[in-house]
Amino acid sequence: MHGIGIDSLDIVRMQRLVDNERFLLQYFTKYEVEYCNKTVNRTMRMAGIYCAKEAFVKALGIGIGGGIPLNEIEVKHKKNGKPFIKLTDSAMRIVNIMGFKEIDINITHTHSVSTAVCLLS
Repeated sequence: MHGIGIDSLDIVRMQRLVDNERFLLQYFTKYEVEYCNKTVNRTMRMAGIYCAKEAFVKALGIGIGGGIPLNEIEVKHKKNGKPFIKLTDSAMRIVNIMGFKEIDINITHTHSVSTAVCLLS
């Protein structure tokens, strides 16, 4: 069984939301906010993380509001910069029930757009 999801976001749209505390609490984890706040391109990074989360729920076939809140999906980064998904226990149970064992994501940016793709197997 496989799943694939992709999402793109105009970085300008994210710019209007990055200072909204309520938005951040609903869609991002503390780690993600701290990570983005340390980077030069905070808004671009947040847009990429948001896209990765959307691509993940699309790959599951459930979309936003389909049972896994986006703040239960955490996008972290390995030492080499490669992003990976860390899930809460309840989110991981849903993924396991659906039969997926591996999650692979990638994020890319231009000066105006962030895009992410997720492959589940």
